[in-house]
Amino acid sequence: MPPRASTIVDRRFAAELRRLREARGLSLRQLAIDVNYGKSLLHQLETGQTKPSVDVAVRLDDALRANGALAALVVGAPDGDDRLAYVTARPSRVDRATGEALAGLLAGYRRLEDAIGSGPITGPVGAHLDTVSGLLTGAPHGVRPFIVDVAGQWAQFAGWLNIARGEERAATVWNARALQWATEAGNTDLIATVLSFQGHQAELRHDLPAMIEFSRESRRDETVNTALRAYCAGQEARGLAMAGAASADVLARLSEASDLSAQAAEEPLSPWGYWYTPSFFAVQQGSVWRYLGAEDSPANDRALELLTTGVAGVSEDAGGAEWHGRNLVHLAVTQVQAGDAAAARETLAAADAIALATASRELARQVTEAAHHLQLSAMP
Repeated sequence: MPPRASTIVDRRFAAELRRLREARGLSLRQLAIDVNYGKSLLHQLETGQTKPSVDVAVRLDDALRANGALAALVVGAPDGDDRLAYVTARPSRVDRATGEALAGLLAGYRRLEDAIGSGPITGPVGAHLDTVSGLLTGAPHGVRPFIVDVAGQWAQFAGWLNIARGEERAATVWNARALQWATEAGNTDLIATVLSFQGHQAELRHDLPAMIEFSRESRRDETVNTALRAYCAGQEARGLAMAGAASADVLARLSEASDLSAQAAEEPLSPWGYWYTPSFFAVQQGSVWRYLGAEDSPANDRALELLTTGVAGVSEDAGGAEWHGRNLVHLAVTQVQAGDAAAARETLAAADAIALATASRELARQVTEAAHHLQLSAMP
């Protein structure tokens, strides 16, 4: 039998439960009476000895008047979990409902990663990918294209998780698998997404020619989603700026990214691109101006404006995400370039706290590298 989707609990749950209980002036016994659970269970939840179910988390959230904040720290298996277990043992019974259950599960993991980082979910996502890969073997001809499409989305997400964790080899493998499945499914948006992520991966290993080429290739198809093409143009602009290209070339790509992002703002966001918000694009464009601002004060002023606005606009749920930490690193650089070392230390400290909370070696490396490069002797 395949691994079932287990309840995933944010590591902050236990401490948050205790904090909320004490803030309400309740003893364990009093809270146990309010929610009709045993005192020993609540003690185990507060000490992390036991994981809560979704129902338990919701009931505690209601009793402590947490307005959903406590319940949001727990994600459980989707309604389609039994179906997934059944069809994995019988691949010939795979149907569209199975694919929809997998797509729903993936959407939940994407949102969860925004809140708690890649570390806690990389293992479960890998287990589900084993399941998805197995389903492809015996999927009926009529439903296979849809299942392949969903499988490509799972592989793309696995590639992203491994990029975030600095696992270069695993990221390369899953990105290649995602590109293969996206091509088979004929999903041009997914193909462009994978290519753009390969460009981001190249950026992290400082292979700027590859970063630029992947970014350029990922937006070549004009039928691809506008928001995605805006992202790809912005990534190419950053690659050109990092490589020291002529300002005119950088600004041409940046202008294209700005125009496309403005156009995208008039269109509904797709489920897979919910993060392409005005704040997201402000940060991305600010990161390009950051490089131009190394030798141009007005450009750095523009970078500081965009990055400050974009960072401030991040949702509360994503405030602890690894990618938000990387945005803070960009902001810290512009703050130093503007002569505000104290603000940069504070910003890098916030990024470092995210790296610690999410156990992200890649983000920790970027924080350390930035502090060294900026000659910041200490952080608060």
